[in-house]
Amino acid sequence: MAYRLKFAGRAVREIGEAFDWYEEQSKGLGSEFELAFELQLKRLEQVPLLYAEIVPGVRRTLLPRFPYGVFYTVKNDLVHVLAVIHNARHPQRWPHERAR
Repeated sequence: MAYRLKFAGRAVREIGEAFDWYEEQSKGLGSEFELAFELQLKRLEQVPLLYAEIVPGVRRTLLPRFPYGVFYTVKNDLVHVLAVIHNARHPQRWPHERAR
């Protein structure tokens, strides 16, 4: 079964900020970040329950090559991406509540 993806506004903003930052560092690096993110989204569409819950109801997967975690919830056939946060960020910035 393929799951549907939904993105919180926060996640969309954070993805854009990360893309812009990497692109400023080296032309094309933002696109590589985007590809790594898209690869992880494809995995989430197929097997979102593979990744562990870090707080009740909220799961996290890590991007390959880039130090970012994708925080999400799963309900029925929907994967709701809550946030995309750099791994060095303090855990207080992590989403702590399950999306309703």
